[in-house]
Amino acid sequence: MKSPLQYQATMFDCGKTSFLNALIYLYEREEIPPLATDYIARVTGDCNIGINGYMRGTSAHALAFVAAWCNDYLVKAGFPIRCQSLSGDEVSMADGSPLVEGLRSGAVAVCGCRLYVDHYVLMTGIDGDDVLIFDPFYDTWPPVKSAIPEVGVAWVDDQPFSHNRRVAKAVLDDPDSIGYSMHALSGRDAVLVWRTDEAQQAGTKQ
Repeated sequence: MKSPLQYQATMFDCGKTSFLNALIYLYEREEIPPLATDYIARVTGDCNIGINGYMRGTSAHALAFVAAWCNDYLVKAGFPIRCQSLSGDEVSMADGSPLVEGLRSGAVAVCGCRLYVDHYVLMTGIDGDDVLIFDPFYDTWPPVKSAIPEVGVAWVDDQPFSHNRRVAKAVLDDPDSIGYSMHALSGRDAVLVWRTDEAQQAGTKQ
C-alpha cells in the first residue's frame, strides 16, 4: 500500500522530507527499508542555521551523499533504486537536460528551489508546460507572503499521493523569481531517483 506524501515537521527539514517522499512515491509502504529512512534522517540537517546552530537545514552535499549511499549500500542489499546527483546547468527545464530526461523516463527529483529562502521540493512528473511538484511546506492559498507568482503556480489539493503544486517550467527556470525558481541562492542542485525493478508509474506526460 502506498502512503500519502508527507509535510515537513519543522521549518528546516524540507530536504529530509523531500527525499523521504521520493521513496514514499516510488515504493509501497511495505517495501521501504527502515534503514533507509533512518539514514536519510541522520545525514540531512547538516547546515547550521540561526543562533548556536540549533536550527538545521540540509545542504546539496548531504543529499548527494544520501544518493551515493543509495547507489552503493541499498543496491548491494538488493533494493531496486538508482540515484543521480545533478548541479548547475544540468538543473534546467530545457528539452534534453538531464533533469527533464530523468523525469520523462520515470524518475522523481528532489530539487532545490527558492521559496522566499532556499528550499527543497519533490518533482514527480511533467505535464505539458507544467511540472508536478509536492512542496513539503504546508501552506494555504493565497499564501501569507506574496513571493509566489500568481501566474505559473497552481495549488492542487486533491492529489496527496503525487503532487500539491503545478509549476510552469518558465517559473522554475526564471533566475529572478523567488517563488519556486530552481536558481537557489546556494546554487542549482537536484537528485534524480529511479525505481529499477519494474515499469515506472504512469503519470509523466510528454
